[in-house]
Amino acid sequence: MTNSVVPYSFAETESGRSSFLAALILIGLVGAGAGAGLAKFVSDMTETAVHGRIREAQAFSQTLPFAPSTRLQRLEPLVTNLAVPNKAWIRLQASLLLEDDLDGDVAVLRKRIEDDFMSYLRTLTMAHLEGSVGLQHLREDLNERAKVRSKGQVREVILESVVIQ
Repeated sequence: MTNSVVPYSFAETESGRSSFLAALILIGLVGAGAGAGLAKFVSDMTETAVHGRIREAQAFSQTLPFAPSTRLQRLEPLVTNLAVPNKAWIRLQASLLLEDDLDGDVAVLRKRIEDDFMSYLRTLTMAHLEGSVGLQHLREDLNERAKVRSKGQVREVILESVVIQ
């Protein structure tokens, strides 16, 4: 037995290297193209989602009954007795929706409205507050009083809690 070794020629190894480099470059280009395509796809989906959310936010702000710049000002809880029966007590907690461009100090306006609400609550009877109609009338009366006291700067009075004992 003779060992026969077939020597590689210089041309064969150079051809193999160039084929390998060509395949490597081709795989790299395919990978780069696939990555760029995926990045474009994700970018388009993200842009579509962002535009959809912006449209939803605009639609939501257009349905609000007040301007987005309206501020919420919480009033101190008001506790007083009712006119009839005089042993009945009412505790009212409310907030005000105020316009952004206020004339004067907010604290002074808030105290003025709290004093007016307290005076009004002292004139109520238990019959005025019975049922959902009574609560609705209370809300409407407080809204009117707040708008008059603030010269229209209060948009709405939000009743947070009303407890009668």
